[in-house]
Amino acid sequence: MIEYIIRGLLNGAVYGILALPMSLLFATAGTVDFAIGAYALIAAAVATSVAGPLGLIAGALSALVASAIMATIFALLKRGDEESIRVALASFGLLVAIASIVLLIWGTQPFVRPTFSAMLEIGGLRINPQGLINVTISIGLVGVIHYLLRNTNLGRMMRAAAANPKGAELAAIPVLGVQCGTILTGGLLGGLGGLLILHSAGLDFTASLSLTFIGFAAAIIFGIQSPVRSLLGGLAMGVVEALSAGFTSGMVTSMIPSVFILVVLMTGLLGSNRFAGDRP
Repeated sequence: MIEYIIRGLLNGAVYGILALPMSLLFATAGTVDFAIGAYALIAAAVATSVAGPLGLIAGALSALVASAIMATIFALLKRGDEESIRVALASFGLLVAIASIVLLIWGTQPFVRPTFSAMLEIGGLRINPQGLINVTISIGLVGVIHYLLRNTNLGRMMRAAAANPKGAELAAIPVLGVQCGTILTGGLLGGLGGLLILHSAGLDFTASLSLTFIGFAAAIIFGIQSPVRSLLGGLAMGVVEALSAGFTSGMVTSMIPSVFILVVLMTGLLGSNRFAGDRP
């Protein structure tokens, strides 16, 4: 059980990275970007097509281009009282479109590029070194983003854009620019998550939807407006997934994480925006 929990924490660190864009965009614009999983998928697919370190750069740029498309859609839809739901639905459509493009170009082949061929042996536990890298990167990102939101002018502008968009515009804050910049940042984070998964367990063209829902569930478990809680939610999702894989078999293995996600989405099981510390 200890090994499964550790493995789940290592995998969940990447889920926390996928949850960060959800948290940031909700805190800035009051909506979510369901194309996060597609950014991860396109980054992994492109990275496998370019040899060496350039593949990582190409993958990250492809995710940035995809998120730029989403930012353009956001800017076009940003009007009226129902903009949040329209943006969310449009991002879901973009997710489906990117997954279809990946299937058309790369086919059904899995994308995987393992960095390490040997496992680490620590106290009788076998650990993938890539998982330790993933945890380090995710904690570093959460720390940087948390500091940015709490202690910089950009963070204050992001909070103002969410709390009172019209008042922020009157205060000369470029609300639309801040919100579109948040979407672009989310694209880079999603691409980074995809590259980390590429060098860990790998993924295929069907992964975009599941990664999006895992990221969304991780973001809302403990409160969607906090990057730190997004990371904790990702770790929780990773542990649930690992325990279900270790102690169940067949259809039950895939059902348990899905049921957990549904419970979180329907009831806000472990947290909600009512917590006092949710706002960045």
